[in-house]
Amino acid sequence: MGCSNSGKTTLLEKLIQILNDRGYRVGTVKHHRGTFEFDLSGKDTWRHARAGAEMVAMSTPDGLGLVKKLTGELSLEQIIPFMSGMDIVIVEGFKTGSQPKIELVRGAISQQPVCPQEELLALVSDLPLDYGVPLFDLNNSTGVADLIEQRFLLPAEQGARQTLSVEQKKRYHRNIQLAGVGEAGQLRLLQSSVLVVGTGGLGSPVAYYLGAAGIGRLGLIDADTVDYSNLQRQILHSTPDIGRFKVESASEKLLTLNPDLEVITYPDRFNQENAGELVRTYDIVVDATDNLATRFIINQACVAEGKPFIYGGVLSMVGQCMTILPGKGPCFRCIFREDPGDKAIKTTLDVGILGSVAGIIGTIEATEAVKYLLGQGDLLVGRMLTMDALGMNFMEVEVKRDVTCPECGHL
Repeated sequence: MGCSNSGKTTLLEKLIQILNDRGYRVGTVKHHRGTFEFDLSGKDTWRHARAGAEMVAMSTPDGLGLVKKLTGELSLEQIIPFMSGMDIVIVEGFKTGSQPKIELVRGAISQQPVCPQEELLALVSDLPLDYGVPLFDLNNSTGVADLIEQRFLLPAEQGARQTLSVEQKKRYHRNIQLAGVGEAGQLRLLQSSVLVVGTGGLGSPVAYYLGAAGIGRLGLIDADTVDYSNLQRQILHSTPDIGRFKVESASEKLLTLNPDLEVITYPDRFNQENAGELVRTYDIVVDATDNLATRFIINQACVAEGKPFIYGGVLSMVGQCMTILPGKGPCFRCIFREDPGDKAIKTTLDVGILGSVAGIIGTIEATEAVKYLLGQGDLLVGRMLTMDALGMNFMEVEVKRDVTCPECGHL
């Protein structure tokens, strides 16, 4: 908080960026004294509201905004429940309430804080203020972020559930019975996160089995919508889902299967612009795509962030899988150095795919991810597992790390 034109919005922007880069999900609330407008005067949603709509949504390819008319102003306590799924909510402009307050005092605007001293968590100022709380320079947004993380975010992580509920003990009983897993291992899974890139033939079994195993946070990224041709193998989707975003359809099924899950959906392409931010937010990445170009991007981002990823590929009646741990074995580009281009590679559109083959490889990928998160077993590092369903043959091919690899050779 702070006086008008003090720079508090600029500070908030920097805090959001810093905390987001550290892997936290940040929500924000802005208090405004003026009249609420659904949109700019004369624009579509403004006209919807003027016509009498009580609730208006603005949907774009990269976001959804939902606003509702109110008869009275909501309190902060009433607003926060709408921010579920966030690691922290930072509010701007709320001077009342019991929330800890960080006030920005700029000498050109004011000479002292307006917030009572007993409510202050910290001050950000270019003045030598002494109010018995930490004082940060106007340019030290990193220090403010450190304070927020140490006071609120790290204790929340350390205080995460240390025991299973009665229902969870029943749900995960078969996991808990496994040698080396037990309740401690199940808790570890519940506190883990996996990003699944693709929610089709591979992504369906991957997400289903990770969800059933109790992976606490699943990220699903896929820009495609459900088509009739998907239903022969993409078991997360069904006929009523035709035309829906695959991530929406998938999230619905997974939460029905296991309400313990937190499912975060991204109806987008996985690309160079979003890869780094997405990868650093999760413990491990599972490749469930159908093209080399995206796999190169996954590999590049995972090597850069030091995150493991599971590669899986299927075509016709064959499939393959390998686990990549950057610096501890070969990466994807150690094997596939250059993208041969779309015309040089046959796809399932050309030669087809047996749905159960995708199911088998996806299930193996999910198994590798769970093994990694539990720290158990021998992973497919430096070992490409291949399957020929016609002969029902499985074969391992040893793959060595290439020290001249442009992606991981420096590790």
